[in-house]
Amino acid sequence: MDVNLELYKIFYYVAKNLSFTKAAEELFVTQSSVSQSMAQLEKKLDIVLFHRTNRRVSLTHEGEMLFSHVSQAINIIKSGERILENTKVLEYGELKLGASDTICKYFLLPYFSQFHRIYPKIRINITNQPSIRTIESVRKGELDFGIINLPYDSVPNDLNVEVLSNFTEVLITNRCFFKGTEGITSIQQLMDYPLITLTKETSTRRYLDSYFQKHQLTLEPEFELESIDLIMELVQIGLGIGFVIDAAVAALKNEDVSIINLKEPLPTRSIAFISNKKLPLSIPAQEFLELLSTNKAD
Repeated sequence: MDVNLELYKIFYYVAKNLSFTKAAEELFVTQSSVSQSMAQLEKKLDIVLFHRTNRRVSLTHEGEMLFSHVSQAINIIKSGERILENTKVLEYGELKLGASDTICKYFLLPYFSQFHRIYPKIRINITNQPSIRTIESVRKGELDFGIINLPYDSVPNDLNVEVLSNFTEVLITNRCFFKGTEGITSIQQLMDYPLITLTKETSTRRYLDSYFQKHQLTLEPEFELESIDLIMELVQIGLGIGFVIDAAVAALKNEDVSIINLKEPLPTRSIAFISNKKLPLSIPAQEFLELLSTNKAD
C-alpha cells in the first residue's frame, strides 16, 4: 500500500493527543493541514480512523488498532535516535525510567546520586508510577527501562527481567496505641485491628491480597494509601497497623513503632530491572544497569 510515512507520523500525534489542534502545535503546522492529511490517510486505507464531533476527537476501533502499531514504530525510531545521540558522547543524553515512589526512595536514590556524579550532564527522567503502569510503558517503548517489585502476577514474555535485590514486607504497630498487638503471632488475629495498606492498583497490594487468601482470609484494610511513607505516618499516630518494606522501618527513628513477627511470615520479594526485548538499551541505560548490577542480589 502506497502511503506516505509522514501521514503515519501526523496520525500518531493526533491519536496521542486526541486533538487536531494539539497535533498541529507539536508538528508546527496548521490545523487545516493536519485535517487534510488525516482525510488523505483514511482515504488511502479506506477506513475511518477518528470519530469527530464539535468538542472532541476519539479513535475508532480500527484507529486504536493502527495506533498501537504506529506508536511502537515511532518509539523504536525515537529509541534509535537516542542511541545515535548517546554514542556521540556519553557526557550528554537522557535516562528514561519508571519506578514507584517506594523503589525510588528506598532503593534507587543512592544509585541516582552516584550516576549523576559520574555523568552530570545526562538527564535523569523518572516516571513515578506503580509497577503495572511501568510494565506497560516499557512494553510501548515509552521508557528505556523500569524497576518493579516482584512477584508480579505476570510479567509479559516480551520483557527482559533481571533481579537486582531482595526485600521483605513487614507489619508495624505503635505499641502506645495498640498494646495488645505485642502478643499477635497469627495473621488471623490481625482481623481484629484496623489495617493500613497501599492501594489496590499496586503490585504490593495484590501481593498482600494473595497472602491473605492463601490463609483463607480476605484483606479489608481500614485505610488504602498511595505511599509507604504515609502508611508509617498513620501508624505512628495510632490510626492502625501497617504493611511496609523492611528498609522503611530501618530508617524509622520512633522507638514506639515495632515489627509484629507472625508465625506465617510474608514471602521474600524482589526488585527487578525490566526492559523491552525488541528495543536496544540506550548507552545511559546500559551504564545505569551496570551500576545497579555491581550490588546485585545473589
